[in-house]
Amino acid sequence: MEGSEPVAAPRGEEASCSSWGAASTNTHLPVMSTESVEIDDALYSRQRYVLGDTAMQKMAKSHIFLSGMGGLGLEIAKNLVLAGIKALTIHDVKKCQAWDLGTNFFLCEDDVVNMRNRAEAVLQHIAELNPYVHVTSSSLPLNEATDLSFLDKYQCVVLTEVRLPLQKKINEFCRSQCPPIKVIVSLNNDR
Repeated sequence: MEGSEPVAAPRGEEASCSSWGAASTNTHLPVMSTESVEIDDALYSRQRYVLGDTAMQKMAKSHIFLSGMGGLGLEIAKNLVLAGIKALTIHDVKKCQAWDLGTNFFLCEDDVVNMRNRAEAVLQHIAELNPYVHVTSSSLPLNEATDLSFLDKYQCVVLTEVRLPLQKKINEFCRSQCPPIKVIVSLNNDR
């Protein structure tokens, strides 16, 4: 993509447990243009050949909300960012715990000791996977009392580690929008 080449972080600003900031967005990274989506062949050649230009252009305009930064949520976030979507909001209300270290490859012991929010702890690492994707985090409560109107800016909502009644409520809200928002849920044992 011309005029918007990826920029590597300066040497002293690489993400590590000791240098992760409290910021909730990767504002220092380039973002793909929304008017005319030009696919960077050097970065997306494999996806482009498999999915085709039309699908890649649709993905490059997609805004996705992903709730749950456990092992599954992190893997989904990684794959979405590497695929080249426009923007991703990662959401979690849970703090890092010792068992997260076994499933979340972006967390370290300092995150557990400092009881960091899981979404905020992995934000910078996810953002660094693809400088064209705008990644933000949210730790606001998401429950049955939450006003779901904030979801209307997304084309897709992905839910992991969300209880079934809330999954149903979010699904109903998303399906009632025009055009409908796509919802992907992961069923869990905590129903």
